[in-house]
Amino acid sequence: MGKESGFSLLELVIVCAVLAIIAAIAVPNITQANANYKLNAAGHSIAGLLQQARMQAVKTNQPAYAKYDATGMVFVTDDPTAAYTSGNPDVYLPGGFSFQSTPPDSSQLDAYLGGTAQVPASVAFNARGLPCVPNTNPAVCPSTTVGFEWFIQDSRGAWEAVTVTPSGRVKSWRLASMSGGKAVWQ
Repeated sequence: MGKESGFSLLELVIVCAVLAIIAAIAVPNITQANANYKLNAAGHSIAGLLQQARMQAVKTNQPAYAKYDATGMVFVTDDPTAAYTSGNPDVYLPGGFSFQSTPPDSSQLDAYLGGTAQVPASVAFNARGLPCVPNTNPAVCPSTTVGFEWFIQDSRGAWEAVTVTPSGRVKSWRLASMSGGKAVWQ
């Protein structure tokens, strides 16, 4: 009978300890990546909904309004004073996400939009697909020369922005870093 070789108990304990250390390092990074993914997905979903509102306005030849409410529901409607009703195109922000009116710094986004942008509760598009400012008559929405910005913050303090240029281009941005009090949006 020959001698069978195998692993000693000490070798197995050392391997398990090394795996535990690697897992302890990796889990927070995976959690961070998952949270960043959810925030980016929320921003892209809202940008898609704004694009859908723009297309609806052109298709129906009537203004379309994208609004959000306190529950985190973002929806498209043809009346800026209307509340959400079933059947409207919508996106729901996950728990821990909220709309904010004042980001840490939006100067880079304002420059992209060509001036100080508005941060409205609803973003409107006229029949030509251009952003507009709602007035008392929901069927009339005059074009604007400034863009719109919406800001979303998660429970960790990370930021996502969605912008609409005066020409109607919709884009989502992620706050990458803060450098000397200036935000770097990507």
